[in-house]
Amino acid sequence: MKRALAIVMMLLLPTSLNAGSTIVGAGSQSCTAWLNRKKNLVVKAAFESWVVGFVSGLNVSAERDIVGGGDFSAIVAWMDRRCKSNSSDQIGVAALDLAMELAGNAAKR
Repeated sequence: MKRALAIVMMLLLPTSLNAGSTIVGAGSQSCTAWLNRKKNLVVKAAFESWVVGFVSGLNVSAERDIVGGGDFSAIVAWMDRRCKSNSSDQIGVAALDLAMELAGNAAKR
């Protein structure tokens, strides 16, 4: 239990982006951490929930529905592919790229 608590606390540490914005929580971790998340169910749940919550928050603030029903499995699969190709990026940066792709797809509908 102490180990799980320590992992969750580590996930909550903020990290600054180059643009001056700050990503907090699981999104501040690297894509390498995302790819290793399945080793610990607490970390897996935290990372996946953070990404889905982040994308959902952007969806709420968007002018149109970018999520299009919100396929959790598709979001996680997209993040898996993205993080495999850019493992040093932050999870939050990858999630923002996902949201931008979803917004582009929504604009085409």
